[in-house]
Amino acid sequence: MISQALHRGLDKIEEGRVTGRITAICNLGGYPESVTAEAVMDWRTWVADGRATRSGHVLTLRAPVLTADEWTAVHEHRDGSFH
Repeated sequence: MISQALHRGLDKIEEGRVTGRITAICNLGGYPESVTAEAVMDWRTWVADGRATRSGHVLTLRAPVLTADEWTAVHEHRDGSFH
């Protein structure tokens, strides 16, 4: 009985493993093409560092986390904006 439970647990882990090629990229960070290409080549490091996630064949590159001051600078009111 323990053996069956162990095998079911291992099967579940194996199902969650990502294999195969990346066929789509969701670039939420707006990274340039050179950085995106590096992320695809070294996707395991990007995922381990929390800079990306992988779901099946899709690699999602996260936007960098901004400090409050950085966010304010990026989103400050500019002439001609709709703010």
